[in-house]
Amino acid sequence: MNLKEQEYMLALGRHGSLTGAAQELWITQPTLSVFLNRLEKSMGVQLFQRVGKRLVPTAAGREYLVCAHQMELMKMDFDRKLSQFVRGDRGVLHVGSMRHRNLYLFPRLIRNFQNIYPGIQVILYDSSPTDLEKMLKDGDLDLILTNQPVENPSLSVHPIYEDHLGIVLGAARVAKLRHHEKWERNMQYLDLRVVQDDLFYILPRPHSVRLIAENAFHYAGIHPAHVREVSNIDLGCQLAAENLGAAFTMESYYRYFSYPKPTKCFFVGDPKLNIKWSIAFRKKATVPSYMKDFMELLKEQMRDVNLREFYSR
Repeated sequence: MNLKEQEYMLALGRHGSLTGAAQELWITQPTLSVFLNRLEKSMGVQLFQRVGKRLVPTAAGREYLVCAHQMELMKMDFDRKLSQFVRGDRGVLHVGSMRHRNLYLFPRLIRNFQNIYPGIQVILYDSSPTDLEKMLKDGDLDLILTNQPVENPSLSVHPIYEDHLGIVLGAARVAKLRHHEKWERNMQYLDLRVVQDDLFYILPRPHSVRLIAENAFHYAGIHPAHVREVSNIDLGCQLAAENLGAAFTMESYYRYFSYPKPTKCFFVGDPKLNIKWSIAFRKKATVPSYMKDFMELLKEQMRDVNLREFYSR
């Protein structure tokens, strides 16, 4: 913030002379005289009048000096706040993700982040991946967490986690499996043919969980006769907990699922197929240290728990 004009005028007000003010400002007296003449001409009013050897502010000049002093105080306050932003002591981080992520992933993450950066405010936005990418490109967001491909060349994309499809069953249904589950690539795995006659709870299109679940049906070579759409993953898992069917979820979602009745989750479908979660931000954007640390915390939290530690609830 440059207040050169106000600084010159305040110096004239303090010293009451061109000579004293010029010495304080480290400029020549003629330079300061030219500045004052041009300013008064541009404003159409005299700001200082000569009284003997002194420069005395006119009524307009006194009003100017009052405002200039207020501006100087505002600049000092701004400079102090700016230094806090530069050091990372203060700031605002606009983060976008899908609603389910905002509900379960970010509260603990923000708590850990603000233990390190108490002066940084994190504002969360939830929307569709397409809308989030547009908001990021337009500068409304600083970063997004997405499970959809990001192809915009102006965005920098960093994969952080590979998510796997799971099927959730209630305790009574699990007891009837008779050990049909097996281990696949160090993960407890269930062939969907074992439960193909069950009622499946599934999200509507175009949710990524729906698409990957349909791929799992194809991988198992089945065409379930009983499929019911639900509005969200948690609802499907709750119905499964009541032994009313089987619900599709993702590994990273199930780790946050909680319900009074026990459930068990198995990996299903093609073990090589997964959903990639990525962090994206603008390539040309300034990335402050606190944003880098936020992204590192996000990576750690996405990776800190594997589904195999959450078989029984």
